[in-house]
Amino acid sequence: MSGTRFGKLALTALLLASFTVMVPLAAYAERNEENSWWQRQKAKRESGASNNSLPSATTSNIFGSKAGKAVTKTEIFADRSVTPMVSVNSVSAMTNAIARYQDIAAQGGWAGVPNKSLKKGDDGDAVVALKRRLIAEGYLAADALTGETARWYTAAVEKAVAQFQANNGLAATGSLDKATVNTFNISVSKRLATMRANLPRIEEYSKGLADRYIIVNVPALQLEAVNRNTVFSRHNVIAGSPKRPTPVTMSQVSDINFNPYWNVPVSIVERDLLPRIRRNGTSVFREMKMRIYDGWNGPEVDPRTVNWKYVAADRYFFRQDPGEENSMASVKINFVSPFGIYLHDTPTKSLFTTAARYLSSGCVRVEQVSVLINWILNGQEGWSPGRIEQVTASEERMDVKVTNPPQVRTVYLTSWVNGAGQVNFRPDVYDLDNTSFVVGQPLAPGELSDDGERYVLKAQVYKVEEVPDRPESFSIFSPRRAERGERTSYGSNDPFSFFKPRKATTRSKSKSFFFGTTGTTSKKSLADIDDDDDVIFNFNGSSSKAKKKSLFEKKKKADIKKKEAAAAGKKKPAATANAKKKKPAQTAAAQKKPQPAASVEPVKKKKKVEEASATAGPQPPAGPR
Repeated sequence: MSGTRFGKLALTALLLASFTVMVPLAAYAERNEENSWWQRQKAKRESGASNNSLPSATTSNIFGSKAGKAVTKTEIFADRSVTPMVSVNSVSAMTNAIARYQDIAAQGGWAGVPNKSLKKGDDGDAVVALKRRLIAEGYLAADALTGETARWYTAAVEKAVAQFQANNGLAATGSLDKATVNTFNISVSKRLATMRANLPRIEEYSKGLADRYIIVNVPALQLEAVNRNTVFSRHNVIAGSPKRPTPVTMSQVSDINFNPYWNVPVSIVERDLLPRIRRNGTSVFREMKMRIYDGWNGPEVDPRTVNWKYVAADRYFFRQDPGEENSMASVKINFVSPFGIYLHDTPTKSLFTTAARYLSSGCVRVEQVSVLINWILNGQEGWSPGRIEQVTASEERMDVKVTNPPQVRTVYLTSWVNGAGQVNFRPDVYDLDNTSFVVGQPLAPGELSDDGERYVLKAQVYKVEEVPDRPESFSIFSPRRAERGERTSYGSNDPFSFFKPRKATTRSKSKSFFFGTTGTTSKKSLADIDDDDDVIFNFNGSSSKAKKKSLFEKKKKADIKKKEAAAAGKKKPAATANAKKKKPAQTAAAQKKPQPAASVEPVKKKKKVEEASATAGPQPPAGPR
């Protein structure tokens, strides 16, 4: 190749590269009235290619999942005046908003937004339709449809779209995506129905508000700490799943438990804990740092002495020791509630960054709970952020009575009005907007109360499943059921000790079944043994890799034996040959041995919920429901 030809090619490549770089730079220019670039590109855009197809839905609390990213965040508003979701002015604000939306409906409602993706820099008829929709709901001034920018997606439009997204639980990107289009196209009549359903709730939730109160709005998945009608801090929370909903109650903080025990409620014992024990064995107690007792405040029980196949969920009392892996982590905030719920920390803090955080069994987990604790104890003698951090790090139990307790209200608001007069909407996660629900315990999907409602007003007692009686006849195939209070030992007097693991009796470095190696004899009380196992509490935990490997190796050996047997041809295994030589009398005697029960009656379900008796005796503290 000649030098001249090479030089021409190099020059051409340089020019092409320069043009490629210049075009994107122009595209990033701010589009506004003073920018002449708009005029140069206007004709090209109007006659050019159409908008791209819509991207996937923006992650949101409505359409999102546990895998998506949260669209809300935890923050402190020390230098800003932020209006809470529930305040003394909430009723009048909602009443005015309903009147405004009724006027919109009387004028024919609002037109829909085209199913197109739009962003700042776009123009055309789709942008005009978007502007009209924003103007109808008060997010954009009417003059946005006049002048040279009437058809342009300006910075003002981007800001208005972002505000609309934030008020509807969507990611505030400022760009029009599928989820935002779907939300824009909800009719004004449906919005009015939602607002009217929430007005009686707001009236109830705003009654008698004190200077200091906590609002937990379940559909919003957020908690607000409020000082004199102004939000001090807002926290992401994890609330009850639709199958185990968080109840609505109005109460007051009573005390705070640092490094608390977790007293496992019967419902979780039955639904989660017992199935895991039956699947994985009593190693679950060591992994979860959990102990069992013969009733509330009763003696501790060795889980190896219990036949878990024949145990009702309410037979024993289960308690998880304090520590980082405790299901309530560092702190629990108590308040009087007929439904046995509370606020607490969690060891799985990564879940706060996910979108649809309806994951608990009814209680409320709070992100950056130390900020909330400091706010609750603010002004109480002997407490400061440093002291709170010190007590939490010690992992020692401490109960603190709150001397200036704030109110606590867990609420169910799918619509409310913010300080700017804009209406917020959230998903009806428990399907209650078409009912008269205000306060009480929502029921799981498909469940109805005795009077046909989707909720109940009184606390419920969870009724456990019946367990089948153990077979009357005993054989090595029918496991023995431990009787109430029975403490089986593994000594020589135990007729079943041959089939059970032996207990270590060496005085130096003896082994405890649940809590690892100790320096004392096996007679040492379980309560005196330190548990240093660092296993995160997880009911759905899988079996260990070693166990899987062992099963794999057994299967592999079995396959090898089959192949060897096939290769041996017609040669009979010794065991089979010996079996044929057995005397008829021995065979008959063997048949007379006790056989296992042919079948065990299936577990029968009782009624899931019943009203709590007013005369019921004291109950142990409930756990996260």
